[in-house]
Amino acid sequence: MNRIRGSITLIAAALLSLVIAVILSCVLILQFSLMDDDGTFAHSDAATAIKAAIGRDERGELTINEHSTKAAKVTPTLLEFKRKFSGFWYVVSDGRSVIQYGPVPIRVLAGLADEQKKSSFSEYAVNDTSMRLSRSAAVDQTDAGEILMEVGGAAYSRWQMFISTVQDTSYIRIPILIVLVGTILAAIVIVPMLIARPVRRVAVSAELIDGTREGIRLPEKSAPLELIPMVSAFNRALERIDATTSAQRRFLSNAAHELRTPLARARTRLEGVGDKALKTALVSDLQSLSSIITMLLQLARLSSVPAQETEIDLVATTKQIAAEHAPSALDSGVEIEFSAPGGSIKTYGSDQAIRIALANIIRNALRHSREGQRVLVEVDTPATVRVIDRGPGIAPGDRSAVLQPFVRGRQDSDGTGLGLAIVAQVMALHKGLVAIDDTPGGGATIVLRFPPIESPSIPARDYERKKTPV
Repeated sequence: MNRIRGSITLIAAALLSLVIAVILSCVLILQFSLMDDDGTFAHSDAATAIKAAIGRDERGELTINEHSTKAAKVTPTLLEFKRKFSGFWYVVSDGRSVIQYGPVPIRVLAGLADEQKKSSFSEYAVNDTSMRLSRSAAVDQTDAGEILMEVGGAAYSRWQMFISTVQDTSYIRIPILIVLVGTILAAIVIVPMLIARPVRRVAVSAELIDGTREGIRLPEKSAPLELIPMVSAFNRALERIDATTSAQRRFLSNAAHELRTPLARARTRLEGVGDKALKTALVSDLQSLSSIITMLLQLARLSSVPAQETEIDLVATTKQIAAEHAPSALDSGVEIEFSAPGGSIKTYGSDQAIRIALANIIRNALRHSREGQRVLVEVDTPATVRVIDRGPGIAPGDRSAVLQPFVRGRQDSDGTGLGLAIVAQVMALHKGLVAIDDTPGGGATIVLRFPPIESPSIPARDYERKKTPV
């Protein structure tokens, strides 16, 4: 019941089924309220019961089986007619013998001798305001041959009419009943499907809005009329959010760009500082500030500039980025090694954004490695890049937090807290995944999984891996 209350489609289907059931009930009630039996229906059923009950004995005389139910349609037996109607009578004649029951009028018995009157007819009794069937005669073929049947003294009440109609499963009522039941089932099953399908389509479109791309809207043309106002309002809200976000990104980009000039002047003026200890401290602070500004610019560009997506060879790109960091690794006494299969591994995306992500995780690994340690940059199928270091690692409880801006894995780290956040944004833009694992023996392994492109140059199995120092 709670599920029905929370579903518009189920409520609509239930109401539609209820309306159909009420209309059907009203039609039946109206039919039986207007239908009155003046004897026509009861006499017809009685004649049917007599026809089913009549037969002949061993001597060829007419006989009546009052319990017989072999009529072509469902009617009360003769025994039931006798019990229901106190004035019920009938006469059956084949011209040689006569069977009669009840208060048969004398004129009826007298008329049996008149062979010219052996035909079907009806006789009505007319009063001031009504006319009722008082006598029915029918000549019909039965199991006992051609028989004259005359009945009278029976008329259904409305309730008896209803029971008789329900029991009479004629070929007309069965299709009507099937259509009505089918209509109710269709209202319960098909109506929710028709209503829920466009709602699900809108929901799928809404799931694609992840905040990394601007201009994504819900489809209004394919939305049902009832949902268009809601979809339009949602799209207008998205337009306002896009405008606000775009303004914030422009401010961030402009602020970061403007800060670079005074930062360069400060670095120049530091050359004149005589105190070496003070100079070293100030240079370190300026480098940290420069790194933060560089990261902010990267973040602003990724958010504001639509990515130019092309086919990218992860092996070549990753190897080039690793080579660019070889001098800094050499200065720190850290060995950097590159590993990849002997072919290309393709993905589709922004070359600039992917390069930024790869540089950030390699730079991060070098920063947390000590002299004499090794950083392994590994490219693997399907479209996966791993950067493995032997540093202090990242605690499992901090791994999702360090993917957020300005969150550092270690408070004593000199990082900006933006590198992995930018990596996470790049992977979101490419519908990829970033994962942080432990390196066996100690350290952190950053895994980037991009959507792969099938490449014939890479066998799916048994490829030869090449490891080269960078």
